[in-house]
Amino acid sequence: MQTPPVAASEVQAGERLSAYLLRNGLLPSVVNSETHYLPGLQLRQASALAQHNLQRTQLLTRLFVQLGGHNNSYSELVQQLPATGRLVLPGTADAEYLSLRPELDPRLAPGDEVVLAGQPNNLLVLGDFGYCQVPYHAGVEAPAYLQACNASQVDAAWLVQPTGTVHRLSVGVWNAGPQVLPMPGAWLLAPGRGSAVTANTADQFAAFLATQGAAQLPGNFSVGKWVVPANRAVFQQAASATPLRSLPISSSTWGWVGLMQTPTARMRPAGSASFTASRVEPYSRYSIMLQPFDWLEGGFRYTKITNRLFGSAEFSGDQKFLDKNIDAKLRLWKESAYVPEISVGLNDVGGTALFASEYLVASKRFGNFDTSLGLAWGYLGAAGDYGNPLGFISDKFDNRPAGNVGQGGELAAETYFRGRTSLFGGVQWHTPWDKLVLKLEYDGNNYQSEPLANPQEQSSRINYGMVYRVSPSVNFHLGVERGNTLSVGISLFENFSTFNTPKVSDPKPLPVTTGPRPQQVDWKQTLQRLQQQTDWHVNKVEQRGSEVKLNVRNGDAAYYSETLDRAAEVLHQDLPENVKWFTMNYENNGADVGQHVIDRDKFVVRRTEYGLLDNNEKAEQEAIEGYNFPYRTVHEEPTEKFTNKFALGFRQVLGGADGFLYQFVLANDTRINFTDNTWLEGRLAYRLIDNFEKFNQRGDSRLPQVRTNLREYAVTSDFTIPNFALKHMGKFADGHYYGLYGGLLEQMFAGAGGEYLYRPHNGWYAVGVDINKVRQRAFEQDFDLQNYEVNTGHITAYVDTGVEDILATISVGQYLAGDKGITVDFSREFNNGVRMGAFATRTNVSAEDFGEGSFDKGIYMTVPFSAFFTKSIPGDANFLWRPLTRDGGAKLNRGFSLYGQTEVRNLKTLNYAP
Repeated sequence: MQTPPVAASEVQAGERLSAYLLRNGLLPSVVNSETHYLPGLQLRQASALAQHNLQRTQLLTRLFVQLGGHNNSYSELVQQLPATGRLVLPGTADAEYLSLRPELDPRLAPGDEVVLAGQPNNLLVLGDFGYCQVPYHAGVEAPAYLQACNASQVDAAWLVQPTGTVHRLSVGVWNAGPQVLPMPGAWLLAPGRGSAVTANTADQFAAFLATQGAAQLPGNFSVGKWVVPANRAVFQQAASATPLRSLPISSSTWGWVGLMQTPTARMRPAGSASFTASRVEPYSRYSIMLQPFDWLEGGFRYTKITNRLFGSAEFSGDQKFLDKNIDAKLRLWKESAYVPEISVGLNDVGGTALFASEYLVASKRFGNFDTSLGLAWGYLGAAGDYGNPLGFISDKFDNRPAGNVGQGGELAAETYFRGRTSLFGGVQWHTPWDKLVLKLEYDGNNYQSEPLANPQEQSSRINYGMVYRVSPSVNFHLGVERGNTLSVGISLFENFSTFNTPKVSDPKPLPVTTGPRPQQVDWKQTLQRLQQQTDWHVNKVEQRGSEVKLNVRNGDAAYYSETLDRAAEVLHQDLPENVKWFTMNYENNGADVGQHVIDRDKFVVRRTEYGLLDNNEKAEQEAIEGYNFPYRTVHEEPTEKFTNKFALGFRQVLGGADGFLYQFVLANDTRINFTDNTWLEGRLAYRLIDNFEKFNQRGDSRLPQVRTNLREYAVTSDFTIPNFALKHMGKFADGHYYGLYGGLLEQMFAGAGGEYLYRPHNGWYAVGVDINKVRQRAFEQDFDLQNYEVNTGHITAYVDTGVEDILATISVGQYLAGDKGITVDFSREFNNGVRMGAFATRTNVSAEDFGEGSFDKGIYMTVPFSAFFTKSIPGDANFLWRPLTRDGGAKLNRGFSLYGQTEVRNLKTLNYAP
């Protein structure tokens, strides 16, 4: 039995909870757990009673509507449980810990009480069946308690710890995931699979239970129609079973999620990226797959056919044949208790179609076993065991025509889901040894119609293998395919939407305290400290009444919200109490691009008080356009006239007859500021090491060679000037920006141009125009020019669609080769700033004139530098893949983008966080 709750000594108004606990000797090291169970401590606030009564009434109303009255176990329990006014604490009730974290240490008020009970020894399971008390056993997971209470066909359970923490657990055989161990006195809310209690109502129910403390039934519930006894024998058996685990998701030898040669319907979490290298004679495959949404997997692959040459010896030497593919898989239906997950996929889209295939596949999980069954057309179904089930629509589906891919890169949609089919499928078993997964599959290919007249012997269509999970981000694959061929591979994968490195090299956060502030400010010292904490250079400080405005020149941040916090820490320490507002005015190259305002009082409350504001929301930060009010200058520093730094540069070309090409250069970057708005910048580079001398493939483009002279620009001279240009940026009015530039704009072109951008503050769209007249540079990348000259420019629209964080960018205009057309770019950006996207360009150039690839296209991912390092670093690492570098659809690399310069105007700027 659990000791009844008791109120400890009377609280003193204004004291912190930590002080109360210390005063009463309620410390983990000395407390008697028989009489005081600290995890179940309740801080009951008289001011919260009305809110909790309303919470209970709303819950009862929802239960009445969904269950058709109050004659049910849920409603009767809620009616008997009191409104407590409990303030759920965010962590431990350890006085010493709380005293160091004032933002987690609530302040007590008259009428508050601290209630404690002794160590509970039961868990209470609530379900459609009623209530069931089960003796607590350390280390036993929630499903064992559910089985002891005969709570069958439960897919989701809400674990409510006595601390008030709520965890939603997946406990079905088809959706089981990692479990959180219950504590003594936990509630376990478990509506059945067919329950009328919805997930939203269960969330609300669990939130109400969190206000109750350690679980126990009201006194008049000890016996009755809703109380069910626990089955101890079933509990003991369930407690000794293998713990529930998440479904292991692993890559196939192709790179997409699957078994070995066959796909499954499974997907990795949104934001994931994977690299897979595999070898199955005669194929070596190298794949990069991205998961921008939880319903879409896509990426590219290089397949090297090691018993075939790329071309003649004069053209490619002994280079093996290398094929480039784009694959995509779309989830059509998400798995539920009775229905499998269903996906459709396309392989080798927009390539040479040597490995083109389409498939429909379903996957169903049964605990540690995951099964799949699918139907394939094309390469994956090359055995052709069955006719085409789509033949009833039209007899055109009965035969698969040779795809018209032209120069490669065309979609060849006339071949999709055409021709004979084959079944494929298999099963994977997550063994009791957590690191080992075994796979068995039935292959839909008989390998007698391989590309390049390259049939392979197959003694069995059963493939089998294993995956050894070296670490949470590394898998090793080993198996036997075709009954006679070894399969080996390795996969590296990471969920970049949550990827981050602890910032142990950042300056330590400054403490935020209440009390008297300095009356005088040493602005030079304050700005030095602010720069140490934020890396922001402030060149002017102005004041208007209770507001101080700091002009941040050419500042950037890995995450603005975090950097603002650091700035506020410095300013709160150094500025007088009468300053109530801290404003950061961002000036990029002399143009004001936006402001962030910090409400000092709210900032201090969030950092020093718990329960008065939502401590997870930085309500004191606000993004505004800015006002032209008169300010008084209190400090000003001269603009830095000259900067110079060294850097290591790298570029690469992957694919084609020349294989992997790379180049490292040592670069010196210089900038001279003539005014706040006008500057000269340039780069001098020295060629360190590369293999661009191997670059022989020029392609068959009939257009002016604006990009395919890559080798000449890379190797003609050891010393080069990649860029050297005079630039100017200005602002017509709020939201209206312009830029002018002229000189050596990029590696291959020199000239002059201008850009205009309209970007409303916190707007969901922006529109820009750039116009340029350029001339091709000499291969030496000095100041000499060639004869080719062209006008190029675009109208570009940037649209935040509001759908799954998708940004659409559409450009229309004339490209470097004189061709006219459109570039469409769709990307998904995650809350930590990671972006995954794809683009394609179509111009008025035919596929024959464009050459191999038919049109320009690519896939990319950008990851904040800060994710990789132990220090917060602004900027992004960019990873771009395009099948080939071609002349059609090529844009000028201006090295200057008003959209990038005005990024602080983004509606989501303050929402980004690691």
